[in-house]
Amino acid sequence: MRPAFSSTKAATAFALLLLGILLLPVVLRGRLLPPARENYLLQGWDTTGDQPWLYRQIFEETNDIDLAFVGSSRIWMDIDTVYVQQALSRHLGRPAVVRTIAWGGAGYDAFYFALRDLLQHRRVGMLVFNDECQAFNLPNPYARRWFRFGESGADLAGFPLRLQLDYYFAAILGLPRNLLAQVRPNLPCTLTPADLARLEQTYFCSYPGARLGSLALQQGFSRSPVFQADHPPFESFTPVTGARSSDAVVYSAIARDQFQFSGLAPMPPWQTHFAQKFSALATEKSARLVQLYLPDLAEAGLPFIREREFWPDTLRASVTLVGIPPQKLFAGLTDAEIHKLFAEPFHLNQNGQEYFTRLITPALIDLYDQAH
Repeated sequence: MRPAFSSTKAATAFALLLLGILLLPVVLRGRLLPPARENYLLQGWDTTGDQPWLYRQIFEETNDIDLAFVGSSRIWMDIDTVYVQQALSRHLGRPAVVRTIAWGGAGYDAFYFALRDLLQHRRVGMLVFNDECQAFNLPNPYARRWFRFGESGADLAGFPLRLQLDYYFAAILGLPRNLLAQVRPNLPCTLTPADLARLEQTYFCSYPGARLGSLALQQGFSRSPVFQADHPPFESFTPVTGARSSDAVVYSAIARDQFQFSGLAPMPPWQTHFAQKFSALATEKSARLVQLYLPDLAEAGLPFIREREFWPDTLRASVTLVGIPPQKLFAGLTDAEIHKLFAEPFHLNQNGQEYFTRLITPALIDLYDQAH
């Protein structure tokens, strides 16, 4: 069998080349890397067009945000941001600024880094989020797009070595795109009408930028992931129930029996680490934190709100917990009618988004008033 290297000198040269590549994340930092905004431009818009929206909201818009919904796909798809902005504007007697800053893929690591960029550029009065703990004990699969070791390596202090290596190698995978951006900066994305039509047709939703960042899914219920073509056709449905906006509850000593802090797997320590970093950052920037319970098909019959953690303790911050107990939210609906509100077990479709948003918005406005 032919040897891998023709000589010891060739093998040594290869080893040095490999070592140089492995050390690049440590060596390349500061001016040797493109600005952080390039992380958003290089991600493209080939799924739902969310990246152009995120880039504009984080790096181009400069006005204060009254209320921001921040997080992954559940916040993205469960809240009708346009409705909330209209309701808050009427309440305040002035144009309110409400935005959804969201993306696909859960995890408090991505959440922290996106929030850090947002709060460096804009002031947020109230920040509403959901339980962002992911189901698998690994870094966000898109970490190669936004984690740069030279800038953020200190954020990993105290992590187990395996997790630090996961992020380190994610930074290596992202380096070619980062270095290319130094030679040829990425251009801001301009979506043509044909692009928008393709997005809506392919992903069964309207462009988030036309809905202040929220995404309304026009898909019938299926247990397969969202955006897949095997979902039944979407049918508009307005549920008639006994649910009222007054059914929303805010955690307090009086309302503690309407919450349960068990039954879900606790967060891994490294997720808790990033969750605490995000809450400390939001507190430093004077943003009120509101943890919003979002409906889950498997919990539709529960008389209480189930949370993974008691968030004020876990986040070591002042966090307000709010939600609607599922049994009250879906009161009077058959199983078939409840399914008409979901695209899959964890994401509401447009029917569910409109229904849930109209019920929870008054409670969110009350919390905004308390903070201002």
